[in-house]
Amino acid sequence: MQQVTVGSKYQIVIPKEIRRKIRDLKPGVKVAVHAQNNKTVTIKTEEKTWLERTRGMMKNAWKGIDTTKYLEDLRNEWDKKS
Repeated sequence: MQQVTVGSKYQIVIPKEIRRKIRDLKPGVKVAVHAQNNKTVTIKTEEKTWLERTRGMMKNAWKGIDTTKYLEDLRNEWDKKS
């Protein structure tokens, strides 16, 4: 456990070792702060939605492929099997 100092504006700096462990923690990310009791505070990164987690995941999946030709080939393949 590491100690940090609360500044005059009630701000703290999260130590570098902790920031490295929590990969979702980046500037601008919202975190939830909870008072567990009168001496314990927890800081938790907010859960991303499914849409936020998967955005841009498949942007290169069809790169360089002519989708119209691909679909025509699939349809022709289906006709040959019938």
